[in-house]
Amino acid sequence: MRIAIIDCGTNTFHLLIVEFKESGNYRVLFKSKSTVKLGQGGITKNIISAVPFKRGILALQQFNKRIIYHKAGKVIAFATAAVRNAKNGEQFIHAAKAKAGISIKLISGNREAELIYKGVNQAMNLGQQTSLIIDIGGGSTEFIICNGKKIFWRKSFPLGAALLLEKFKPADPISPAEIQLLNSFLEKNLTSLFKVGLLYQPKMLIGSSGSFETFAAMICFRKGTMDSLFNKTSYRYNMKDYRDIHQQLIQSTSKERMQMKGLVKMRVDMIVLASLLLTFVLEKTQIRKMTLSTFALKEGILTEVAESVVKSKKRK
Repeated sequence: MRIAIIDCGTNTFHLLIVEFKESGNYRVLFKSKSTVKLGQGGITKNIISAVPFKRGILALQQFNKRIIYHKAGKVIAFATAAVRNAKNGEQFIHAAKAKAGISIKLISGNREAELIYKGVNQAMNLGQQTSLIIDIGGGSTEFIICNGKKIFWRKSFPLGAALLLEKFKPADPISPAEIQLLNSFLEKNLTSLFKVGLLYQPKMLIGSSGSFETFAAMICFRKGTMDSLFNKTSYRYNMKDYRDIHQQLIQSTSKERMQMKGLVKMRVDMIVLASLLLTFVLEKTQIRKMTLSTFALKEGILTEVAESVVKSKKRK
């Protein structure tokens, strides 16, 4: 059985095609991603603007060609914050079906957080220790307090990097006053996270994909240790390395960031806001350990599909 999974994120659309065996094991046949920046120009107005709308549909049309080529019998496509919150989100979903042959399902922020947890739990051994998982998207950021057995608390906040960028429109480089303004905004909007953090006291912060992969790549390029990321599902940060990268980012101009190794062009502007959000959470929670999980939402879907395959076999 071949299944295609499409994650329509705010910044990037991902395609993953896998072949499942009756055991529930699978092998990856094809992986691809397309930078769409679906929230560009309209995310603070809760609308998908015309140009990113077209980019998104074009990406789905290209994905569908790959799905047909690999003969995937089932397609699971889902959309998150940018489509979920857009006034013309339903219009985008209808266009995806009509023009690209892709049926997209909207998922809630809580469901998104649940799937991220399942993906991360496949990437690494969460064990008994309480951890805080963070997924910084373009339109929203998900926070999950958990261990390897269960989720204690989860919530999705409208604090994605693309949304923060359009809301604050910081100078280049960002000024200390703008950083203080952002921190005050985060303090106000993340009150529930910090309250529950005092209750569960997570000891590890786990960042899933996206911005966290960028931080890891920048560190590894700087240290000449890129091999430590190849074909790995997790990566343990040295916190001094991360703090050095953070300082470099907030002091740099967009032009300077364009030259930084490990920093993909799509994230050149958003990465500053993502790093400020992460640093603020680290300081407020006093977490001293941080790990990257390269698995996230789509791998969470894969986990659920694998479980259903095994259950189906048992029923037979």
